[in-house]
Amino acid sequence: MDLFTLVAPEIKLHPLFKLMLQEQYRPEREVILHWAEGFIDRDGKFPYEFQTTFESSMWELYIHAYLKELGARIDFNYHAPDFVTSLDVDLCIEATIASPALNNAPPIGHSYEDIPEDLGEFNRHSTLRICNSLSSKIKKYRDNYSKLPHTKDKSFVIALASFDRPFSHLVGNRSIMTALYGVYFDEEATIATGADEIIQFPVDAVVKNPSTNIPLGYFINEKYSDVSSVIYSSLATWGKIRALADNKSALSIYTTFHPIEGSLIPEIRYSQKCDYYEHLADGLHIFHNPFAKYPLKSSTLNHERIAQYFIDSNGQMDITSPDDFLLLRCLQTLILR
Repeated sequence: MDLFTLVAPEIKLHPLFKLMLQEQYRPEREVILHWAEGFIDRDGKFPYEFQTTFESSMWELYIHAYLKELGARIDFNYHAPDFVTSLDVDLCIEATIASPALNNAPPIGHSYEDIPEDLGEFNRHSTLRICNSLSSKIKKYRDNYSKLPHTKDKSFVIALASFDRPFSHLVGNRSIMTALYGVYFDEEATIATGADEIIQFPVDAVVKNPSTNIPLGYFINEKYSDVSSVIYSSLATWGKIRALADNKSALSIYTTFHPIEGSLIPEIRYSQKCDYYEHLADGLHIFHNPFAKYPLKSSTLNHERIAQYFIDSNGQMDITSPDDFLLLRCLQTLILR
């Protein structure tokens, strides 16, 4: 599939796509082309959408690359959902992103002035956009995909990435946890009180406006049992592409955050590009629905670099992840002119 020969008018090109056309980003283009190997453009629109919208198409290619990493067999004979695939079970995956609300700022072209000052508001808006995307895809599945013969008796998985605002990568897993399990992490109160553990409490809705609340807790009862799991990342971004690119001459500094057992303060690492390594799967989360009609095995989408979330028989959260799981990545690059 030819992604970098222009099929869209220049005025419609996404800024990150235009950036990738520069010669210095040849290694980054090679990452995308590797992700796309074996991917079939079923409706003839993918290159145009990649060039004009970028994030949603890039995320779909990322999921394709992850499935290849797992050795999945992908059947592109069907027009929908995005991936009809087999691992140790048969499943269908629909990829989507949390995108900005109408007339809101995109997740690119921002400055330090856009860093959120109120983490509560930042998480609230992020949760709203995540819920909007989940609800849209669940409706699509119920109205359409579930009626297709090739989805019958198969697990349905939503693959979701956050691209809903400047610095959307900072949200980590907080908003998706609130949306799926109805748990709110109060970072502002935790910081203000100096608590040893992050302050959290159950919530059943998030305020959209003075007259509207959006229900939360997709995975706390049987209402959404048709969704088996959610694959999620806030770090499968342009930064991921740059991290994987074989571009050792890039004048880039990577700042990464990793958990420390028993501490709220993460380990912070600093690396130059020539010394930095990141795996495709780093920063990826799999959230399991305890009420799923067709639950996934813990092995189905597993990789040693990801985090998986389960609810045990006592209603407690069970999380498996590597000790050095990638919580956050920040990237700074010096460009010589």
